[in-house]
This record gives sequence, C-alpha cells and structure tokens, in this order.
Amino acid sequence: MTTLKTSVLMRLTSVSKSLLLAVLVPVLIACGSTQLPPAPAVTIESRESVAADPVQEQLQMAADAISPEREEYLLNAIELLLLANRDAEAESIAARITDMNTLQTSSQLRYALLSGEIALRNGAAAKTLALLSDTLSNPRSGLDNSLQQRVIELRSRAYYELHQYIAAVQERLLLAALQSPAEQIRNNDTIWQILSLATASDLELRGRATNSYELRGWLELAQLVNANQDDIEQQIRAVEQWRNKWIQHTAAINLPESLIFVHQLWENRAQRIALMIPLEEPAGQAVNEGFLGAWYDALEKGQQVPEITVYDTSMITEIMPIYQLALEQGADMVIGPLRKESVRQLQSLRTMPVPTLALNYGDADLPSPQGFYQFGLAPEDEIMQAAELAWAAGHRNAALLIPQGEQYVRISETFIRHWTELGGDVVSEAAFSSAYPYSEVVSELVSIDASEARAAQLRSLLPRSSLYFTPRRRQDIDFIFMLASPLEGRQIKPALAFYFAGDVPVYSMPGIYDGGANPVANRDLNGVIFTDSPWVLQNDPLRENLNRVLSAAASNVQRLRAMGVDSFRLYARLGQLESYPSARIQGATGTLSMQRNGSIKRELLEARFINGAAALADIRNTDTATLAVSQ
Repeated sequence: MTTLKTSVLMRLTSVSKSLLLAVLVPVLIACGSTQLPPAPAVTIESRESVAADPVQEQLQMAADAISPEREEYLLNAIELLLLANRDAEAESIAARITDMNTLQTSSQLRYALLSGEIALRNGAAAKTLALLSDTLSNPRSGLDNSLQQRVIELRSRAYYELHQYIAAVQERLLLAALQSPAEQIRNNDTIWQILSLATASDLELRGRATNSYELRGWLELAQLVNANQDDIEQQIRAVEQWRNKWIQHTAAINLPESLIFVHQLWENRAQRIALMIPLEEPAGQAVNEGFLGAWYDALEKGQQVPEITVYDTSMITEIMPIYQLALEQGADMVIGPLRKESVRQLQSLRTMPVPTLALNYGDADLPSPQGFYQFGLAPEDEIMQAAELAWAAGHRNAALLIPQGEQYVRISETFIRHWTELGGDVVSEAAFSSAYPYSEVVSELVSIDASEARAAQLRSLLPRSSLYFTPRRRQDIDFIFMLASPLEGRQIKPALAFYFAGDVPVYSMPGIYDGGANPVANRDLNGVIFTDSPWVLQNDPLRENLNRVLSAAASNVQRLRAMGVDSFRLYARLGQLESYPSARIQGATGTLSMQRNGSIKRELLEARFINGAAALADIRNTDTATLAVSQ
C-alpha cells in the first residue's frame, strides 16, 4: 500500500522500564439477596402460572376475607406485582392497607419492606430509610436471618441512591456477618463496586473517623487503587502491599474479582497504538494535546508506555485505507477516528482486527463488532444525568427552555424521552433566539402572558378602579431545564426572577459554565445546577502543566483535552470495563463505565453557582461541598 500523503507519522519511543437504581441495582440483585422471596401462600412455578394472573387471585381472596387475613392476601399481591415490575399497581394496592395495628409483627415487617421497595423505585430513597428504622436491622430484634438480610440490603440500596456510598458499604459489612462464605465473596465484589463511586475526600475523611477494622481497610484499599489508577503496574504493587498489611481483612482473603483481573490487563496491554485524529481541526488538535500530554506525563513518572503513531485524518473521507496502513505498520490497538462518519465506517465491519476505541459514536441502532469501543463527550450523558438529578430531588413537572434551531432538537427530544421514562411530565416548552428579547420567551414559558390576557379580559368587563392586577406565573412547574451559553444564561436567569419564577430550580448542562473564575459576571447564574467534568471543576496537576506548556484555553477546549487524556488512560482498561460492567474509573471527563454495546458512559460532577462561583455539590442530598477552582 502506498503511503498516504496526508498522514503524519510521529513515533514516540516506548520506555523499557516498568509502566442502580437503574445500573447498580441489577448487580446488587445478582450479588446479594435482593430479590423478593416468593410471597407466602403463593407458589410461582413457571411463566405459565404467572400468565394465569395470581395477583387477581390474591385480590379476590382479600375481598372475601377480614383482617388480618385480608392484609396478608394484599401483601401477597404486592410482592407478586413487584416481582413483575408492575410498580404502580403495587403502590395502589399498598395504599389499601391503612391499619397497621391489625397486622402481626412479621406482616408489619413485610409491609415495611414492600413499601420501602416501592419508595426506592419511585426515587424516594429517604422514605425507604425512614420505613426501615434501625431497630429492624438490629440482630436482637428477633428477625430471622433471611429477613435481616432483606432489610440490610434494601437500606444499602437506599443509601446508594442517595450517593451516601460509605453508608451503603457499612450496611454491606453488616450483611456479611449473616452470609455464607460464597455469598461473602459476592458481597465483597459489590462493596468494591460501591466504593469505586466514592469521592477521594469522602474516603479520606471517613477513613480517619472510623474505628471499624473492616471499613478502614476497605477505605484504605480504595484510596490506594484510586491513587494509582493511571499506573497499572504500580497499582498491582500497591494492592499486594495492602494485602500484606491487612492479612485478616475479608478483602485480603478474598480480593474483589475486578482487582484480580488487573494482572491480566497488565500482561495483555497494547504495545503499539495508532492515534487517528484530524490535527488541522480545533477539536482534533485539543484531543491530541490531551492524549500526548497524558502520554508524556506517564513517561516522566517512569511508567512503561506504548509506542504511539499519530495519523492525521484531516483530509480523509474514507477511513479504511489509513486504518489498514496502521495495521500493516504494526499497530495492535487503534484510538480514533474522531469524525462521526469515519466511526460509522468502522462500525460496519464484521470483525475488528485489533481493539479500537473510536473517539465518537456511530449509529446507536446498529450493532458494533467485538472489540469496537466508542468514547466521546456525548450530550446524551449530560442530558440524562440532569434529568436524573431533578428526579432524585423530587421534581416531577419540567419546563424546557432551549435555543431555536434544528441542532437543538435532538437535545430536546432526548430530555423529554428520558424524563417521561422516569415518570415525569413536561408541562411547558419555549425556544429562544438572540434576535428576540429573552423576557418574551420567559414570559411565555411561565405563562405570564396568559395571566395578563385574563386580566385584559376582566378589564373589558369591570371598571378599572375595581381591578387590581398582579401577574402570576403557572404553578405546576417544579423545575426548568435550560440549555444556554454563559452569556445567554446570565440574561435568562434574571428574567425568570422578574417574572416571578426566581424560586424555580434551574438545571443546565456543562455549556452553562465558561470554566473561569468570574464571580461578578456569574453572579447572575446563582442557583443554577449543572454538571461538568472533573478536569474543569477540580484542580488537576496535568491540566495545570498543559496550560503552562500550551496555554490556558476556553472550557470547551479544556473538555476536549480531558477527552484526550481519558482516551490514553483508557487504552489498558477497556478489558476491565468490558468484563466488569459495574466497574468504574475516575477519569478526567467523569466517572467512566462501559455499556453493553461497548460505548463509554460518563457520570459528571454535580455543581451549583453560589456567589458567582461554581461549587461542587451533592444535589441529591442538597449539601454543598468544596468550591471548584477553575483558573
């Protein structure tokens, strides 16, 4: 094959020295005793028996019975409905049980467990914890082993949903004392999955405060693994040193499976990587800067790094010739391409010759070949996380405010689809343009114009001296999802206050934040809740180094550099994420995990504007943490 003139080959010598409830809940169900047991007096033997609708049978028997037998049949029906994921019907039937005094102690516990499960599925994790008081999980309460496990496991899931990960782990440690050896091994894996989401500050603070040998050991292990996440070889050594220190710890005896797998990752890592990137395009240049910045950073730290060959795809319309060239020149892994059409071309292959991490997403409706992974700054991740934050905060009715234009239609549709899947409603929509005053759009969104129209109608019927009018916004809006730039947001947010909607929570996407310290200008954004990458919201030493070498850049460029950093650091971790879907990696663009189709999903940090600065905050718990420093 002839050498392509548009290719730029830059070889960097390798060093010879040493280098849930929607997601987690299914894992917890598999790893722990989370499934509801068969309802008393009901046997589910097959799908055919379920098809006969035993729920109606239980409801009929309840109709013919008196208390407390009536409530027992209703509890049976609720359990069957929850097993079938018919949550709304289960909640409706649970509302029929009003007098707890008629129930025996065991039935009261069943009711608390089932009501707690319903609340958790409805996003009311705090209510679940209130229903399952501490006395229920006390070993001296007289509960049998199975019921104790159900209570503890449900409490762990509730804490997880509230982002109280250490508390969720503490419940799991209680659970271990009630489990068989085989169950304890699975429980260790679940504990590790939960800890992978805990913040570094939480791990450190709780580690210093606890007197529990088991919890302190787990927290120290998580800190060591996180500290060496970018150096697999050093991470392996750190884990072995930890095991030698904590020889009596359950995790030292039965190390989580995903940590054992790290040894295999190291042995099978790629040695020659082809980076395919359009260097003449701003996005490609930013990703390339982040990728090579991470490579040089690893090199300077004495890590073993792969050989990198950079292929400039700026003028390439057909990706296969340059892809084949990379293989002929010895690449055992490809990172790129960046353009969506090029990604689609690779996605159409039946098999991948080498593992390939595309830096964009192909067609979601088409299957991807084995060994084909997709990673990028997908707005879908950001939209869905904003919706889930609002839902977890208890909001149910959304108003949608986005710019005009076809390019924003997908964002609007994605939000509406995900919000309605969660169970919410969109009660108002408006689109704005810089050509029109934002006040008019805001007035339309909160229906001030309708209020004024009603007043005008009344004026035509009543004497002016008898009419005192105060405009009133619509009262069914729980929150506003606003897609706006910093400049647009600084004008829209005050307009909301002017039209009596200043108390309505506003959620937005990363684009609302320019990444700089500008408290005077950003004061108009106070209260806006948004998500963004750790690279933008936190001080990263590598970012500071790149800013000195290359120059500080706008937030959109910084996010692309972070994508380049993560694309390098992911190269040796793809097998881990693929083999363990519950595994998480703390990346520069967010907490990274892999979906079944091979695409990388990001979970960003949560933040809120306070006094003109972006402050990290746990929106679900409404507790603001440390200020994010973005210079």
